[in-house]
Amino acid sequence: MTPTQAGPPAADAEALTTAALDRVAAVRAGLGDGPVPRGLGVAVVVADLDVAAFIRGAAQFAVGIPAELREGWYRTFTRTVFLAGRPAAVAPRHPHRLVTPDGNLAWYGPASRGAMLPLSRLLRSFQGPRPVEVPAGLTVTVPGRPSGRTAEVAVAVGDVSTAAYLVHVHHLVSEAVLRGLVLPGDTLRIAHRHFLDPAEFRDALDPARAGSVQTRIAGCGSDPDRLALFGVLTSDRDEGDH
Repeated sequence: MTPTQAGPPAADAEALTTAALDRVAAVRAGLGDGPVPRGLGVAVVVADLDVAAFIRGAAQFAVGIPAELREGWYRTFTRTVFLAGRPAAVAPRHPHRLVTPDGNLAWYGPASRGAMLPLSRLLRSFQGPRPVEVPAGLTVTVPGRPSGRTAEVAVAVGDVSTAAYLVHVHHLVSEAVLRGLVLPGDTLRIAHRHFLDPAEFRDALDPARAGSVQTRIAGCGSDPDRLALFGVLTSDRDEGDH
C-alpha cells in the first residue's frame, strides 16, 4: 500500500482539515482591496503542455489580472477550467488575456460563467497522461525585474493525472500571487515528489505560518472524503506584499 492510499495519522489528518478550513475562511474574507464581482472563472487552452511554461504563465496571468477582477476570482477559489485546443485557432472569436511565447498555452478571463461558456462548449477538457509526466525539479522565474526573492514549491505527483496536476498547481500558484506571496521577478523552485507527507510539512501547516504559506489540500481521487496534501508554497514574503 502506498502512502497516498494509507493516509496520514490522525494528528496530521487533523492538521490538514484545519488548514483546509482556514483557507475557506480566508477566501470568504477576501483580499479586502477591491470590488467583488460574483461568479468569475478562468479558462486555460492547452495545445501542448510544457510544465515550466505553464507555471510561469499561471503566475504571470495572476499578476496581470486587473484590480477590479482580482477579488471576484479569488472568492471563487480561483475557479479554472483547462481545455484542449490551439490558442491561435480560437483567437479570432476568443481573444486571450495571456499567451505563452510558443503559443501552446493561453489564459482567458476572469469572466462570468456566461461569458466563458462559448469557449468551454467549443473545446473538450484537456486530459493528458496519468500519472503526469514532469521533471523531478525545475526553477521558474516570474516575468519582471529580478527581485532576489524565492519561493519553495513542493508538488505531489504520484498517481496524479495531468488534468489534476494542472488544477492543483494553478490554484497553488495563482492564489499565492493574488495574496502577494509571489510577485514579478520572484523565483519559484519547484520539487515534484511522489507524496507530500503532512508530518514533514507540519510547520508550514501551522496556522501561525499562514501569512507566508500557500497550500493545496484536496480530496484523494480514490477517496474524495479523505484529504491529502498536493502542494505547498513557502514564500520569503508575507501576505499583502503587493
